[in-house]
Amino acid sequence: MRPTTKIVLGGILFIYIISLVLIICFSFSERRYYKNFVFGDINIPNENLTAIDLEPYHTVILEEVMSQAKSIMSYTNRNVLRINPISVGGENKLVIPESLRGCIAIKTHDDTLKIQLMTEELRIEFGKGYENYLNFSGIDLCLHSSTVDVINKIDNFRTIVSDIETEVVKIVSGGAILIESCKAIDIEIAPSISRSCFLSVKNTVAKTINIDLDVIDMKLEEGCEIEEKNLTGGKRHIIELERKDRGKINWYPKNSEAELAITVPGDTVQIIFQ
Repeated sequence: MRPTTKIVLGGILFIYIISLVLIICFSFSERRYYKNFVFGDINIPNENLTAIDLEPYHTVILEEVMSQAKSIMSYTNRNVLRINPISVGGENKLVIPESLRGCIAIKTHDDTLKIQLMTEELRIEFGKGYENYLNFSGIDLCLHSSTVDVINKIDNFRTIVSDIETEVVKIVSGGAILIESCKAIDIEIAPSISRSCFLSVKNTVAKTINIDLDVIDMKLEEGCEIEEKNLTGGKRHIIELERKDRGKINWYPKNSEAELAITVPGDTVQIIFQ
């Protein structure tokens, strides 16, 4: 065998042995890591409800108060903040599962109400045995209110507004938003800083709705009567309207690259340009 052949074969054998050793070490290190890293998917049932009376307020903020623990907390889109009307003769109140009472703090300052999810209390109450990663679902908070000025700071936490008649529906959220069976003069929607969000509007009457399509994915369902839709964006967007939609669309492009495409199901439609 030639010396050069021996050198090449020796090099190949050396690389093979090194690769084998690295694979073995990596495999054992991964096993040790996952053995100590425990995942917890936790669902909180919406039962044994309790009501918390609230002082009058104008704006409500939903946020989480992070602990210093090493646990990672996250929330699925099956968590929801509901805004429902006040019953006749009733007052502002927050309805939650009894099991969450020790995990929620209520604070007021001037005309602002803060609903705080306490992550350390959640971990202690529901996360026994899951010390590293906690993924919560089923958290259902129902706020009975006459106003809708909501700032939802928790990613993936949905906001649902139902059966409310008010002047302005104003929502800032990082999770999906549903507005159904409401009456308002103005609807203003914006995403939280961290992400865009999806908006669905059903069976709702309003004079105006203001949407930035760059950050809001909007769908107007059947039964909506919105006189003016004020839309803006900086790129190409497509919106779908119901065939019976009679409202006006005002398009405010952010730049020369912005485009708005409108699709209407059905075979007959009247479009008026002004």
